[in-house]
Amino acid sequence: MKPDHQFLDDLTPTSNRVEPAEVVADPDALSWDESCDMLVVGVGLAGVCAALRASEDSALDIITIDRGEGGGASKLSGGVIYMGGGTKAQKEAGITDDPENMANYLSFETGDIVRPETVRRFSEASASFQDWLETYGARFGGPATEQKTSYPNDASLYYSGNELTVPGRERATPAPRGHRAKPEGGGEPTKLSGQYLLPPLLRSMEEKPNVRFFRQTRATRLIVDGEGAVIGIEVQRMPSGFAAWRHSKAMALVNNIVASVLGLTSKLQGTIMKLEAEKTRTLRIRVRKAVVLSAGGFTYNRAMMAKTAPDYLKSHPLGTIADDGSGIKLGMSVGGQTGSLDRISAWKFLYQPENWVKSCTVGPDGKRLVGEEYYGARTGEAVFSKAGGKGWMIMDQPLQQMVQEEIDGMDKMLFQKIQFRATQKDYTVSAPTLEELAAKIGVPADVMAETIHSYNDHIAKGEPDPLGKSEKYRRTIDTGPYFATDIGDSLKVSPIPALTMGGLLVDEETGQVLSNEGGIVPGLYAAGRTAVGVCSHYYVSGLSLGDCVFSGLRAAETIRDNSGTSALVNS
Repeated sequence: MKPDHQFLDDLTPTSNRVEPAEVVADPDALSWDESCDMLVVGVGLAGVCAALRASEDSALDIITIDRGEGGGASKLSGGVIYMGGGTKAQKEAGITDDPENMANYLSFETGDIVRPETVRRFSEASASFQDWLETYGARFGGPATEQKTSYPNDASLYYSGNELTVPGRERATPAPRGHRAKPEGGGEPTKLSGQYLLPPLLRSMEEKPNVRFFRQTRATRLIVDGEGAVIGIEVQRMPSGFAAWRHSKAMALVNNIVASVLGLTSKLQGTIMKLEAEKTRTLRIRVRKAVVLSAGGFTYNRAMMAKTAPDYLKSHPLGTIADDGSGIKLGMSVGGQTGSLDRISAWKFLYQPENWVKSCTVGPDGKRLVGEEYYGARTGEAVFSKAGGKGWMIMDQPLQQMVQEEIDGMDKMLFQKIQFRATQKDYTVSAPTLEELAAKIGVPADVMAETIHSYNDHIAKGEPDPLGKSEKYRRTIDTGPYFATDIGDSLKVSPIPALTMGGLLVDEETGQVLSNEGGIVPGLYAAGRTAVGVCSHYYVSGLSLGDCVFSGLRAAETIRDNSGTSALVNS
């Protein structure tokens, strides 16, 4: 075992030190506070799926731990799971899809981040995700929508990726696969659906007689035997009482956007760190079969991001403060390989309103920035990696009017109302001519004017869009006054949120962490954003949560069946 100590000492106000692994020659001679067959670190969607699947074997004794109350970034998310190939919701909506068709499309998004056979297994397995999740209380279904949207307020099944774009259509027949979780009792959703998805799954997990859930518990060190196999873990657990109550309240508030706007985040983080340093007690837990690391990514560890993805430091962390890289660093402490740590998904949606897609985007050089129809992660990548954090949507008077009318007619959540108002009032400027508009935003006037002229010329001549925009979203921009809406990285009320996509490398058939010495790290698995997965190349809505289900089930099935392979391999 050759531990990789890179990043182990990276500390920010939200990150905690991961200690080097403890090597124990005789595990039976060590004093243990608890014991179990399988231990799950981090109970977001990947962790709860791993625990639930493993618990279906009543002989397995399982402990799950979470720094907070459970749910993680998954609970704060939009609650959209990318699944297809013929799910129940797709069939009920009259949508035709099959695993081969789904895999053909996903090859466009996944690139070579995972093997083609892994994409196929994911596509085949995802057809059954809905049925399995619904046995534990989650709810999905219709109606479906054809609308181009980043998040469907009035629908529960939608095109959540680039299926309808020109390259998407070239590879597969488009099918909506973004399944938004629905309220348990029926009725219309009134909040982000992660809050409908995780609570029933967590309740089901806690009802399992062979699962114990340790809240407010943070993993700090893995324990290995003389051969390097993981045989236990050291954690810091908050005892019940007033300190635990304060910790719980602070954890619930620290990731709230209102707290961020009011400047309370740092104070809350300080409270959490102080309580964890002063009030927790150390426990050693003997683990007989395996530890599953599903503790999220590292978007809140800016020191780690500065080393791996410095272009994205002005992004807004999307997740919880527990996304500090500690799960990844635990794996590294025992020689686990990492990959794609530079891959970030930063989202800047040019929809909704859908009419924003009809704009022409430009960067600081005045040249076209990105195909406006693509999923927001590609726009975010262009803003950060290509344009130094700057970008604008260019519109003319008729298009700006269409955008405003669409916004006025939308049913909006509170955060959408705040962001749309700021975007239209504070982040949009206008001028009578394109040249004057270019001067206002500080880009070369002649270059921007030529960009818009070329954009219009392709439309007038009936030529395909050079960046692949669909015909339905193309219209000339030629009637002043002209408008520029900022889509850069410095907008306080409309920031570009981001999460990390890289992590520990795993055996794609079993979920076991790969060793930097070759082979695997015995007794160690990784899932969700602690691991590299199907969403780690190009992210589309729901693909991370879909991968959380897939990778959580994969790890649990391998451990449960004790066969060295997962049932998903042959699903």
